[in-house]
Amino acid sequence: VNADPENTDCLNNKGFICSQLWQIEASNIPCTDEKGRDFSGNYALTFDPLCRDDIAADLQTHCNEFVTTKELDTNRIALSTDLVWKDEICNPTIFTVQLEASMTFYDSNSFTAPVEGSHLYQVGEDTIYVQVDTDFPDDTLAVFNTKLIMVHICTFDPLNAPEATSTGPIDQDAGNFGCFISDEAVRDVEYDEYFYHIYQANADDTSMPTVEEFDFKDSYTDYTIPDEDTNIVRFSFTVPDEVARDELFIMAEIEVTLQEDLNLPRRRML
Repeated sequence: VNADPENTDCLNNKGFICSQLWQIEASNIPCTDEKGRDFSGNYALTFDPLCRDDIAADLQTHCNEFVTTKELDTNRIALSTDLVWKDEICNPTIFTVQLEASMTFYDSNSFTAPVEGSHLYQVGEDTIYVQVDTDFPDDTLAVFNTKLIMVHICTFDPLNAPEATSTGPIDQDAGNFGCFISDEAVRDVEYDEYFYHIYQANADDTSMPTVEEFDFKDSYTDYTIPDEDTNIVRFSFTVPDEVARDELFIMAEIEVTLQEDLNLPRRRML
C-alpha cells in the first residue's frame, strides 16, 4: 500500500468520521484463466492521531491528555479490514468493436440520389457532394454525434501510376491517415504535389499542409441534417483543375462520440 494517501484532508465534513483514498500498487502478479488475479486479503492502515485545533480549549486539553496517557503520540494506530477485489478477465482489452463507415457520392446538395460508380465529375466545374455514414454493430454502442476533422483529396501523376507497394492513398494502415501521413520516411513524398488538404477543423494545427478549400462546404454551416441522424456527416467541394487523372481518392477523418445509454457517459473515437 502506498504510504501516502491520495488526499491529505478528509473527504467528508462529519466531525467524527474521516474518509481518505489509498492506492494499492502491485507488480509481477500473474493472472491466469483458472484463478485470475486476486488482491483480496487483510489490509492494515496506520494513522498518527492528532488532536483537532478547532475545538474548545477544555476538549483540546482532554484530547492531548488522552493521547499522552495512551502513548499515541509515539505509537501509531493500526486499523485492519478485509477487502475483496478480483480480476477474472486477465485481459486489458475487455472487448473489441469494429466501427463501420460508408462514403456515398451525389451530384446535388439534395443528397437524395447517389451517383453511379461510373459517374464522371468535370474538373474545375462540378461539385462532389459527399455523405459519410458511421455505424456501430447492434447491441454495442450508439453513435451520439459525429464531427468532421479533416479531408484530403489524393491523386497521382497523370503519366505515372503509383506502384502497388507505394505508401499512398491505397495504404490501408489505420495509423497512417490520408495522403499526408506524418512520417516522411514512410510516405512516398514524390506524390505530395498531387495531394490536396481541403479541410481542417482545427485551424491552429500546423502539422498538416495549408488548407486549399476548393469551395468547400460542410453540414455544420451549409447542409442540414435531421436531428435524429447523428451518425451522418456531409460535405462538398469543387474538383481541382489540377486533377489530371480520372480517379481520385477522398479521405475523411471523423470524430465519433459514442454512448451506451442515455444515462451513461459518452466516449470519443477517431
